[in-house]
Amino acid sequence: MGKIELMTRDIEKSFKGLSRLAVVSVVMSLVFATVVGVAALVYAEKQREKIYVLDQGKSLLLALQTDAVMSKEIEVKDHVTRFHELMFTLSPQKQTIQENLDRAFNLADRSAYEYSQDLAEKGYYSRLVSANISQQMMVDSVVFQGNGYPYQVRTYARQYVVRESNISEYSFVSECQLINSSRSDVNPHGLLIEKFKMTENNLIETRKR
Repeated sequence: MGKIELMTRDIEKSFKGLSRLAVVSVVMSLVFATVVGVAALVYAEKQREKIYVLDQGKSLLLALQTDAVMSKEIEVKDHVTRFHELMFTLSPQKQTIQENLDRAFNLADRSAYEYSQDLAEKGYYSRLVSANISQQMMVDSVVFQGNGYPYQVRTYARQYVVRESNISEYSFVSECQLINSSRSDVNPHGLLIEKFKMTENNLIETRKR
């Protein structure tokens, strides 16, 4: 009987040991599964944050390309608008006129300089100074002409010639193309205007001040 009781006790101890091991194994499995599950949820959430909302079923690559194109269009329009403001918004002070023109020349090739030189040779800037005339340029829109490169654009604007007694309003239209260039402090968009030309500059009205 003593040996049987001893064997029984050994079996019970072994069984209890196995039970404890089984419980520990189950607990560890549950902990591991929980950790893996949480990690999977965190990873999925991070990936979800990276997912772009696709527009009408477009691929992610196409969506990114579309964003890049839209960003470039905004830069082109801003670059062209800034150029026209510097080139054609002038006060009757020789130094200020030259400073504005120099800043405009940083945004364009020699075609802008040659256009300015033609006006200077005709005495345009001198008359602004001597007659105390100011000039303002208000850009209405910059319209792309096609989707190719270099970027072809047409600019629609209103030009105001302000005298002491009256203000003359002109319709203004110009055309140019733009190429990519190096970004700098004086050319933040990294674009260069080429082949600038004015195609329309018609008097709309003159009204008293």
